[in-house]
Amino acid sequence: MVYKKFSPRQEAVRILSKIFKKGISLKTLLSDEVVDKFSISDKAFLKELVYGVLRNLYYIDWLLENFYRNKKLLSNYTINNLRCAIYQLIFMKLPSYAVTNEAVNLEKAFNGKPSVVNAILRNFIRNKLDNSIRLSSIDLNLTQNNKLEYLYLKYSHPKWLIKRWLERFKEEETEALLRSNNQKPPFTIAVKPAERNDVADYLNKNGFTTKFTKYAPSGLIIEGQGYEIRNFLQKSNFFWIVQDEASQLACFLLEPEEDSSVLDVCSSPGGKALLTAALMKKGKIICIEKDKRRFKILNENIQRNKKFLPQIQIESILIDAIEFKNNFPFERIILDAPCSSLGVIRRNPDVRYRCNERELNKLSQNQTILLEHVSKFLSKGGILLYAVCSTEPEEGEIVIEKFLHKFKEFCTINSAHSFFKSFYVKKGMIRTFPHKHEMDGFFMARIMLK
Repeated sequence: MVYKKFSPRQEAVRILSKIFKKGISLKTLLSDEVVDKFSISDKAFLKELVYGVLRNLYYIDWLLENFYRNKKLLSNYTINNLRCAIYQLIFMKLPSYAVTNEAVNLEKAFNGKPSVVNAILRNFIRNKLDNSIRLSSIDLNLTQNNKLEYLYLKYSHPKWLIKRWLERFKEEETEALLRSNNQKPPFTIAVKPAERNDVADYLNKNGFTTKFTKYAPSGLIIEGQGYEIRNFLQKSNFFWIVQDEASQLACFLLEPEEDSSVLDVCSSPGGKALLTAALMKKGKIICIEKDKRRFKILNENIQRNKKFLPQIQIESILIDAIEFKNNFPFERIILDAPCSSLGVIRRNPDVRYRCNERELNKLSQNQTILLEHVSKFLSKGGILLYAVCSTEPEEGEIVIEKFLHKFKEFCTINSAHSFFKSFYVKKGMIRTFPHKHEMDGFFMARIMLK
């Protein structure tokens, strides 16, 4: 078989190999430039394969473990080729002969070990595939007396993270969170609250199915393939940004006022800055971002939406937040601090394999330093919003409590918006979870300079 230049199976194996060998994020590897090389059907296949393997990695490896003679002799590429094949057999239920032939041909294309791949897959099909779902279910049930092992295999999350959640939550809630992390998240956009009804009507008339977000007055959930929705929205003449409901809520917790000056730290891709601009209608926002690639994305989003925000002055600066200096204070500051991203595993399933407990402590220290630095720019009576897309206390409550203990002139205060009532974990601090609220996992704190 001769491959086309861009085979979705080949691309899936390449992406997975880079994730596990080089630690490159899925978001970086599965960029629009990569996806746009494929037809509509191949785009869907590529995403299904990559996300599917990442969401079921430990389970797939467990199914495969008895079919290797010596796994150490196999390359990273070959292992990921086999993982993709098993996912296609078990979850996509594709014909075994087609999956095997594709995997063998892929192995030849990358000068791998086609005979080994062929032997492993044929052995797997002969010995386990026909009864794999039933046998795997029985085997998994046998581990019910070891809850950690059971959850590890069934939901493919690292044991250290499951153990943490079992210590914090009840077993049922831990499993609900794990299950939610393996489900496809909705495609959610933010629009101007006053325009939400009109935008929904417009989208519905053009063949899309929409519904309002439950809490954020700016949110619309749109059914369909993300790339098709994006392509349509690019041609639309209204303010919109792709933004999960939790991230939108951060802007409402900030409570921006008209004519305010706002500093948005670690700003890219700019969703919080732009929705804040839409909410305050008039004023000035300075967005700072240190990463050149992300800075480019930030500016693209600003340029696309600037015409819908005529009374907002938006300035973007390429700079490390720690090096930022300013001569005047800001009434509002947004600090969306770099974090583990453990609250957005459902969107970025590779996160679970890239983070560890040691990294959490390092991130917590960096977040504390960053919070202390940017708080210097807040005006008296002003509000600083601290936000992280993390489920872990080290990046949330612990950071804020350490900060408040050190700087007595600051305090946390609740929002005037009633829809935050069910989210509070402490005064001025809220948490969202995918299994509870059908949105990303965020921690946010509303901090005021007294």
